[in-house]
Parts: sequence; structure tokens; C-alpha cells
Amino acid sequence: MNSFQPKMLGITLAICTHNGRQKLEQTLLHVLAQDVPNTINWELLVVDNASTDGTAEFVRSLWPENRTHHLRIIREEKPGALHARLRAIQEARYGYLSYIDDDNWVSSNWVAEVYRIFETYPDVGMISCPSVAHLSESPPNYFERWKGWLAVGSRFEDERLIDTRPITFWTAGLSLRLEALTPLFDTAYMPCLTGRTGKHTYAGEDHELCLTLSLLGWYAYFSRKIQFVHEIPPARLEVSYLERMFQNGGRNALILDIYRNEYRQRLLFHPRLAIIEYLWTFLDRTARYRIKKFIGKANTPLHLNRVSYLTALGRVQSYFIHFARIGQAQQNIRILRQIGRS
Repeated sequence: MNSFQPKMLGITLAICTHNGRQKLEQTLLHVLAQDVPNTINWELLVVDNASTDGTAEFVRSLWPENRTHHLRIIREEKPGALHARLRAIQEARYGYLSYIDDDNWVSSNWVAEVYRIFETYPDVGMISCPSVAHLSESPPNYFERWKGWLAVGSRFEDERLIDTRPITFWTAGLSLRLEALTPLFDTAYMPCLTGRTGKHTYAGEDHELCLTLSLLGWYAYFSRKIQFVHEIPPARLEVSYLERMFQNGGRNALILDIYRNEYRQRLLFHPRLAIIEYLWTFLDRTARYRIKKFIGKANTPLHLNRVSYLTALGRVQSYFIHFARIGQAQQNIRILRQIGRS
């Protein structure tokens, strides 16, 4: 990874967006509504990820002139969520960074509370929180079951320091202590999963980041004192969209299994032979789904057996998509072992 510039004490809110003009107004208004003590330094960093819809101009037009000292806009020409998020880490002025998606409306105490948690718990490297959905119409009956795939819900019922490993969160609303990532710069470490690129709903870069922090020895914190609202358009509730998301979610399996095996320590796991396990699981899930469908018990939209089949198919595909990155993932693990905190 490239060189890392030292950061000042404070919080950077990072919005990484590609053609997000139509979604940004409420997101920006909630940032402007932050109730921040004068003792806390903060900024909004908008990473314009190769947009063509005038996103940067729209942000400038909406942002008050008397608050321009809190706003910076930079452009990242490489399309893809990972490139935008890495650029945010490099460009952030402050040592605490919160990723806010362009359709996330954060609570007014966000900056103050994230700052308090990081200052209170010096061993915490990442913070997550609950989220709720804002829908323009009544949700389909399958929404509650699968809303977690849309970054909606709560991982824990109570506020807590999480010292068990590994732990993963979605990137939306994820806050990082950038000091935790400092040792990775100027090494051969390189993330293997790129996340969303344009219309492709590939995923997993959020889990790779969290697993990296876990392997480096940092704890996580789940706060119920903050939350964000996720605005979800009707198109993202359609069966076809969700089915693509489930399948694409499985397409990160090979890389994430390499990271997770550091905790599972499966003696028979070898990434270059993982296709055997993935194929066996796919054949099993396919048979279960077809039997249930034949007897008329899997004909409802997004039935559990249908989703299991799609994610298993994605896992098989992950082997061929990421086979060339096995060496990089294994090198990442070796680097994390060497520089991880005890």
C-alpha cells in the first residue's frame, strides 16, 4: 500500500459516491445538522468516484458558504468502492474516519459520539451501529428476513466492546481508527476485494477490511447511541436485484475463507483445493432447492432454499474469479501475522 500521511486529532466523515447526485441532499443535510462541541475538529470529505452527473458541483451548491472550512471534495478516477475508500484514508485530515454512504442519514450526535468512543477505548479500531430503513413504499413480505443484506438492522442488542474475533460489519456507517492501518502502508499488503464497481454489486471489501483489523489485534465497538437511516429505493427491493446481490455475495468466499481460516484453523482447508468444498455445497444446495420446488414448497419469492442455492453458486464462481489472488491473500496473512498487535 502507498505511504500514509500522519493525521491530526479529529474526525473525517467520508462520503464515497459515484453518480450520487440524486441521493445526496438528505445525506448532506444530516451532516450539516451535526451537534459538535467546539473542542472537536471535523471535516466532510467527499470522494467523487469518477462521477459524470455533476456530483461535485451539486455538493458545493448545497453546502453553506460559512461552512466551507468543513468541506473538501476530491476526485478518484479509478471506479470502484475500494479505490474510493482507500483514497479517503489517504486524504483524511483526521485520525478517526467514518464511512457514510451517499444514501445514509446519520444521527446528529455522530461526530461527538464516535470521537468519545475512540478516545475512551484506545484498543478499539472500528465502530459500528444500528441502522433503519427509509422506504418510499410498503416493503415486500421478505424484507425483514433479508434486510441485513441491505445494511439495515442491528448486529447486537446492547452497547458493547467486542473483544471476540473475527468480527465483521458492513462499511456503511463504519468508523475506523486510522492508526490501526498505519503499519500496512509501505508493505506489500494489498486488499483483494474491490467492492461495488459501477452497476456490479460485488461485495466483501467491507469484510476483508474488518478481518484485517481483527488480525492486527484491534477490538471493535458496537454503539447504540448513534444510528443511521438507509434510504432504499424500490428498485433495490425487487427480487431480481436481491438475487444478484445474494449470488455476488458468494463471489467473495475464496478470499474471505483465507482470512477466516486464521481463526477456524481447518486442517484440511487449502485455498487451491477449495473448489471441491464449494462444488459439494453447490450440488447439495441445488438438490435441496429443486426438491423443495418440485413439491411446491419453494415457490415463494426469495425462499431460503433459493437463496442458499444462489450463494452456493456464487461461492463456486468465487474460486475462478479470485484464483489469481490467492497468493496475494496469503501474503496479506503473513504480513498481518508479522505486524499484528499482541
